[in-house]
Amino acid sequence: MYSVFGLTFLSGLVITPIIVGAIGTEQFGVWSLIGSIFGFVGLLDLGLAATVVRFAAEQRGRDARDETSVTASTALALYIVLASVAFLVGVLLAWLLPVFVELSPDVVQPAQVALLLMLGSFAIRYPLGMFGGLLAGQQRYDLLNLGGIVGTILYFALAGGILYFFGGGIVVLAAITVGTTLIRLAIPLAWLRRELPELRISRSLASRAEARTLLRFSLRNLLIQVAARVLFQTDVIVVGIIFGGIAAGVFGIPSKLFALAFGVAIVSSNLLFPLLSELEGADERWRQERYLVSGIRLGVSFVVAISTALILLPERFLHAWLPDDFDVEGAAPILSVLMVSLLFAQPGHLLGQFLVARGQHGRLAVARLAVVVANVLLSIALAHVIGLWGVALATLVTEGISAALVVPLLVRRASGVAIRGLVAAWVRPLVLGLAASPLLLLFDRLTPIDSLLVFVAVAGAWAALYSALVWRFGLEEAERRTIRSSFTPATVRPATVDDQVVP
Repeated sequence: MYSVFGLTFLSGLVITPIIVGAIGTEQFGVWSLIGSIFGFVGLLDLGLAATVVRFAAEQRGRDARDETSVTASTALALYIVLASVAFLVGVLLAWLLPVFVELSPDVVQPAQVALLLMLGSFAIRYPLGMFGGLLAGQQRYDLLNLGGIVGTILYFALAGGILYFFGGGIVVLAAITVGTTLIRLAIPLAWLRRELPELRISRSLASRAEARTLLRFSLRNLLIQVAARVLFQTDVIVVGIIFGGIAAGVFGIPSKLFALAFGVAIVSSNLLFPLLSELEGADERWRQERYLVSGIRLGVSFVVAISTALILLPERFLHAWLPDDFDVEGAAPILSVLMVSLLFAQPGHLLGQFLVARGQHGRLAVARLAVVVANVLLSIALAHVIGLWGVALATLVTEGISAALVVPLLVRRASGVAIRGLVAAWVRPLVLGLAASPLLLLFDRLTPIDSLLVFVAVAGAWAALYSALVWRFGLEEAERRTIRSSFTPATVRPATVDDQVVP
């Protein structure tokens, strides 16, 4: 799974300046706005995606796979209804877009057409994504990764090639996005029958009782997803409404980098979620807690490795990466602040996944909703007082309070996991990163960074040194044994070594 997100991150680094150069800052800002808008339209999923994964994995842990057919049939019926609602909402948003966002006259129609085309990706994503959730519940991320790799390569080749050689605007970009989404989601389905040979999809299996059970669980997930969307989407929308399309383009670049980095950072959380849910079904909660602590330690280590260079050297990166006419000075502090936010967002996400796996996410949903409201209000206030980077600062403040205080207290209340152990797992890799950060500044002085390749080399060299420090001083010996085992051909599956993992 890391390969998919790593490929997505690298392709994003390469293709973003091509897109910005081909369509201009304003159209890129509009594209960022459309992505943010559809991030919220995606909430019409009502949290069912994570619910399907959780129920399928929990049923697997109880060896009750016959129940999976009932869950899948009911979820598919719900998705058909939700897809229809999403289409109507999208049409309304396309009509209202020029009313709420200041756009140049020649950009209005392409923006509306692109927004309507993106509706197609949701019509595809809802039903096909449900089957992908069933595979995730079986922990077959290798199959999902195959679709992700093919989709990412196709998107890179088509979007990069067409825009670079032939030009085009956001309408072309939207059409390519819809096509590659279809391919990405459809490929893993070729193995669905083999993984779930007993699976039956039938209208007769769908029931109101199962729908109520799924929705009761998923509506709590919905509130949690609202908070996640705020992390990526609300900031760009606030900037677009207050400052206009061009400012949204300036903010959209660091926001996109933050989203890409967050996607890579939460890979471990997404991998652990079905396992935590399966262990819940098997009533092996002590193993859940051990995985949680180790997951935080490994996850934060990874975040520090990928984000420190962008925190300390944002201008170097943006100058090397983007066209000369882009407002680097305006985007650099935004990028730095958002990358600091990542240090809180990743462990907060994993703690939330732990609560969902246990079915103890009701209070988390309420807490995250409060964070949503606080983030929006603070973003608007700081945008007027400080400017663009104040919107990013609002995300840092609210996400920091949520991840460092609110969510750990909820985990402690729901499971009895010691907060001290969670804090220690977060602090150790962070302290090592702070200790090693002067080396990165020294690398910057010794090596003039005048291209993206040089920046990647400098950041990579520092990340390698930091990783060596984490390996020696940041991890427990049992965790090192487990990591070595994962690269040993004789290892049959993670469960053969997971009993060695000690928080």
